[in-house]
Amino acid sequence: MNNYLKTIILIVLILPFTVSAQNVGLRTNALIWATTTPNIGLDIKLGSRSTLTLAGAYNPIQFGQREDEAGVARNPKLRLWMAQPEYKYWFCRAYQQHFLVFHALGGQFNVGGIPMLGMRDRRYQGWAVGGGISYGYQWALGRQWGIEFSIGAGYLYMRYDKYACSPCADSEGRFCRHYFGPTKADLSFIFYIPTI
Repeated sequence: MNNYLKTIILIVLILPFTVSAQNVGLRTNALIWATTTPNIGLDIKLGSRSTLTLAGAYNPIQFGQREDEAGVARNPKLRLWMAQPEYKYWFCRAYQQHFLVFHALGGQFNVGGIPMLGMRDRRYQGWAVGGGISYGYQWALGRQWGIEFSIGAGYLYMRYDKYACSPCADSEGRFCRHYFGPTKADLSFIFYIPTI
């Protein structure tokens, strides 16, 4: 287990004993789950109009080897980890309605052989780091639940090796890419930890 995941678990275990309701919340992003990637986040209230979110995702999936329609062996996989810290400024008050997000993100990936992601014949293995800005809105569902939507854009620097998507394929080269565009899409369900 990496140090980032250990830190998140420690925070989740300690904070409920030291904070009150709507100061700390646990979240999960349904859009990331749609890619079969488990994810969790922690919201921490910093002030009357500011919060910090520490979120992460990890997907260890490596599908079994298969043959495509032409009889070529394929080795599809969707393996990644990602960390995404965020600072949120709320226009009204923390955890209510409109907010602006400054987010950073980074992680590693080994993804390929998945037609719906446009990677049918190639596999990409490397890392990415970047950040951006986004806008969001949160709906309260009582004192302890919320739904949040946000979308944003920014910059990513990616360095990766590209492979043919077959077992034991040789690298086709090392590449780096500067990406400007969407960097965040979030539809999260949040549970605010109650006072003990």
